[in-house]
This record gives sequence, structure tokens and C-alpha cells, in this order.
Amino acid sequence: MTTDVQVYVTKTGVGVITLNREKALNSLSSRMVKAINETLHAWKALDDLMLVLLEGAGEKAFCAGGDIKELYYNGNNHEGRAKSIAFLELEYDTDQLISDYPKPIIAMMDGIVMGGGVGLSYGADFRIVTEKTKWAMPETAISFFPDVGAGYFLNQVSESIGMYMGLVGETIQAGDAIAVGVADQYVQSEDICKLRETLIDSEWRNVNDVQTSIDECIQKLSVPAPKSEQLNHLASIIKKHFSHSSLTDVMESLREDSSSDAQTIYKKLQNRSPLSLHVTFAHLKNGRNLSSFEDALEIDKHVASSFMECQDFYEGVRCLLVDKGAQPAFEYQSVQEVSTETVRSFFEK
Repeated sequence: MTTDVQVYVTKTGVGVITLNREKALNSLSSRMVKAINETLHAWKALDDLMLVLLEGAGEKAFCAGGDIKELYYNGNNHEGRAKSIAFLELEYDTDQLISDYPKPIIAMMDGIVMGGGVGLSYGADFRIVTEKTKWAMPETAISFFPDVGAGYFLNQVSESIGMYMGLVGETIQAGDAIAVGVADQYVQSEDICKLRETLIDSEWRNVNDVQTSIDECIQKLSVPAPKSEQLNHLASIIKKHFSHSSLTDVMESLREDSSSDAQTIYKKLQNRSPLSLHVTFAHLKNGRNLSSFEDALEIDKHVASSFMECQDFYEGVRCLLVDKGAQPAFEYQSVQEVSTETVRSFFEK
């Protein structure tokens, strides 16, 4: 098993999984995903394991997402792209495994929680955030799409807010994360170690109601979260511009709004891959009809495999992460150029 994931079971009945890739902000490699998946499956059979604690090493991140560079370098040939697709499918299966897990899972979302980290934490039973939490689905910045079930959970808030978060990839903090339903309770960072020690040291094997007892442990250290300020500040802008029925209308609406907030958002989207934005818009719009996180993850598998064959994805990653600062040469120059048929092809089986 890779040392990038450390696992152990305590004598008190706690399984601990630590993402141990601190220098890379605990971003998920294919080996890490495999290790997490295999560990969780093995732990199902342990009668004396009562709960799972999922955390990131260091003070900066829970998990900053998937290892996008691994996907980028896999893209040179068909065999590599097949490995990337297998990696992503296993990642989504692991997210679903966490969501369905028969033992309570606690996700300590202290620090950066993005992309793949959102996928790991979303289905956990207890999702703890702190004042250091920075939550985002920033996939359009690398010419990808909001995956890990975002087609479902971004539609659990208002349609315009979900569309804004998916297209723009806005980073939100603890109060907003709780307000939009991707986190549950707020604990100050200085108390996270105390909460962790309490959870690990408490004897769980003889507890009648583990779920309730975990909640009581967290409640003793949790405090009211800061108010949801970021999304409230932009509420009128989001409702005005991100409720339109097409991406072209969204962009035109933003372009015509002279306010500084609208222009900042418009310029940010102007620098993104028009194809990625269109697929994201269609993905989130289609997701309004989904009934479950599981259904969204199944759709993600197909759309993600389409992106592994999409040149804009590799160009977006190259300019943001490999040749940092380079100007991308996307297939399309504007959202008006992308055809409905091209977007539809990403969703066809």
C-alpha cells in the first residue's frame, strides 16, 4: 500500500485514514484512491471497528483534488488515457462507497477541500469545517467539468447558485459551505486536535448508538459558523445572471452589466475553455432531474471519459499547472462557436 495514505485501527474501534501527501496538498493519485477503496472494503468486515475518521496530513489541506498532472501525462497515448478513465471511475466508486458506508464516517475538512476532496467528503456522515476551510469545485479552470457528483449536490441549492459555483468555481468558506449543504458543523482549528483526540480515545466498541455519541462529541466543541457572506454578497448578481436558460445568455447578461462584480466574473469566464463551460452548463442543467448522488456519479464516468479524449482539457492543464502562465489555445474562441451537437456528444453513451 502507498505511504501517501496512512491507515490504522485503534484499540477503541476507530479506523483512521490519513491522506499523507502534504507537499501536494494531499491531492489524490490513482494509488491513493486504490488504497482508500481497498481499506474501506476491508474494514467493512471488522466487527470491532465502529467508525472511520478521514483526514488530511498537515495544516493546509484536507484534499486539494485529484492529481490532474497524472491525468495530463497519461494523455499521450490510448493506454494512458485508459488508465486515467480507470482512475476516475474508481474515484467515483470510492465516493459512492463512502456515501453508502455501513459505519459512520467523519471527514475533517480543515483547510483546502476541492474537487476530489469534495467527492471524498460529501457522502460522509459528519463533515466538519473550520475557519481555514476553503471549499471549491474549480474544474472549469482546467477545462474539465464539476464531477464527483456535483451534478446532484450543486443542484441541492438554488439553481442559479449551483450554476454559478460550477461555472465559476468560486472558493467559499465554512459558513457558505454549511449554508449550501456540503458541510455540517463548524469547529475552530484550535479545537480540531482536541476533537480528534476525543474521537480516537473514546471507547466505541460498547456504545449502543455510535451515531448519536459521535454527534455529542462534536457538539461539545462545535460553535456557530460565521455567517454565509460571500454568496450573500453576490446573491443579486448570481440570481440575475445565472438563471438564464443558455450559457450564451449568461455570458451576454454578464457582459452587459457594468458593475465591478459582474465584470470580474465575466472576465474570469472569458478566459475559460468555451467547450468546458458549455459541457458544465449542460451537466448542471441536466442534473436538476437527478434523484441521487449515485446517479450523478454514473453520469460523471461517461462525461469524464469524454474529457480524456478532449484536447481542451490537456491544453487547460498545461497552461495552468505545467507551463504555468502560458496562454491556452482552445478549440473554440467563444461560447457562440460551440455547437449543440458537440456538447451533446459528451453525454452520449
